[in-house]
Amino acid sequence: MRLKEIFWVFIFLQGLSGFAQKRMLNTLDSQAVKGIFIDSDQVFEVFIKAVEGSGFSVNAEVEGETFETLKLDTKVENGLWHIETGRTYGFKNIDDKLAAHKVLSVVLYIEMPLNKEVWVDSDLASVQLTGAFDQINLNLSGGGCILNDFRGSGIVNTLRGSITAAVSDTRVLAESRNGIVNTKETSAGSHLLNLKTIDGDISVSQSE
Repeated sequence: MRLKEIFWVFIFLQGLSGFAQKRMLNTLDSQAVKGIFIDSDQVFEVFIKAVEGSGFSVNAEVEGETFETLKLDTKVENGLWHIETGRTYGFKNIDDKLAAHKVLSVVLYIEMPLNKEVWVDSDLASVQLTGAFDQINLNLSGGGCILNDFRGSGIVNTLRGSITAAVSDTRVLAESRNGIVNTKETSAGSHLLNLKTIDGDISVSQSE
């Protein structure tokens, strides 16, 4: 496994809100890594795109009053590239979790090789995936999920967020306890995708 150098790019922009922005870029080039695992309750949005090649990259954009205290931690463990967010040493934690999120916004932009695995556990994040994946396992509490031109197997679970999927070669099983389910011609395919939500809606269609 070959680990490329890690690039940290910090850009400070003063906006009308008085907040500033920080950008961090981390890369990994390894054919032995089978996918990514994101475990963070500080991330608002995750955009993941499957592309040609063997490289992985994560670009984090952080905005807010406490932007300078957030750090991006990555490591390879059990064949997965783990991506986590944390605070720098000495940061004073805010007891009110909601108040803490009001002053910090974190968005991740990830590119990874085709036909790999994606695992996400988050109380906050919404996730958008584009492309062909081997397997996905998304467990989201507050956020929703969008699958664009998606091909692959796996499970998407949300508590409150809605799920929208445009799939190819993928059979879909969809279930919402309290929401509306709308699926179109997704009964055939070599992959199986399970979509489940408690309060969200589910919409499934074939990719064009």
